[in-house]
Amino acid sequence: MPLSHRTLALVVTLVLLGSTRLQAEETPTSNNAPTWQLSFKFSADQLVRYQDNYHSTIQLQKADTKVRILNNRESRKHYRVLSVDQEGQGLVETVIDHIKIHAQQGDEPVIKIDSSDTPESCPADFRPLLATVGRPIARSRCNTSGKLIKVVSISKTWLKANPGNSNQSLAKSLQKQGFLVPLPDEPIATGDTWEESLDATTADKVGKRHRVTLKKIYTLEKVQDGRATITWRTVRLTPVTDPRLLAQLIQLISTGEVIFDVNRGIVLSKTSNIDQTLVGPFGADTLMTARTKHELVLSEGN
Repeated sequence: MPLSHRTLALVVTLVLLGSTRLQAEETPTSNNAPTWQLSFKFSADQLVRYQDNYHSTIQLQKADTKVRILNNRESRKHYRVLSVDQEGQGLVETVIDHIKIHAQQGDEPVIKIDSSDTPESCPADFRPLLATVGRPIARSRCNTSGKLIKVVSISKTWLKANPGNSNQSLAKSLQKQGFLVPLPDEPIATGDTWEESLDATTADKVGKRHRVTLKKIYTLEKVQDGRATITWRTVRLTPVTDPRLLAQLIQLISTGEVIFDVNRGIVLSKTSNIDQTLVGPFGADTLMTARTKHELVLSEGN
């Protein structure tokens, strides 16, 4: 199952940037249990930097033949708040400052990319990606509950590096997989949960498309020393029995943890994990495993 350089590039780049706001406010409830209003805090000219590490291994096995697809990425990125409206919504600009890629499929040559190197040292299919480094990718308006309200603009350079994507679909992917985390509108206590609905589109053996609904369930685990710990798990709501369709969903069923600085209203860290095994995705004698860790950590100095 060979992957082109362009396909690997799309897999590698579907991960980037976002925004966050948390308001610390304790409100006594009827049983005296404290509650917290979690929300993003945006301020004009605010600059927040992150280290973003993504490590993914997919292994496909057919009888005694195994193919491993390795996809590692390390990047530095930031978002800048350009303005804030009366409702606290931020107009946020996202930028990738540096990126390193290490990718390989089976016994094919390893692909190594470092944006610090010259473009000539990078495979031609990845050069459009390198052209986006250090430039604003998208400007989006985000509200205090972590929802992307509107994509105001997205760079033509980024769209050229990711053919087949629209302004809306690509920017939402970049933002939601970055620093945005959905937060409840009302104050919550530890142990409370809230949900986020997600849709995925899959295709069967004959090309018929199927829409699958997923749900992320978030839980406020604790608030200690001004830091809120939030965990999530992903469940599939749409019944799916076709192993081929399940294989297309395998990298969407994640668990994770977010650490918020409640007073400052920014994400301190966000870790997503995938560990899935699927029997028979491409025939009775096939096996597919996917293991991914994606970690976003606030850089020092913020």
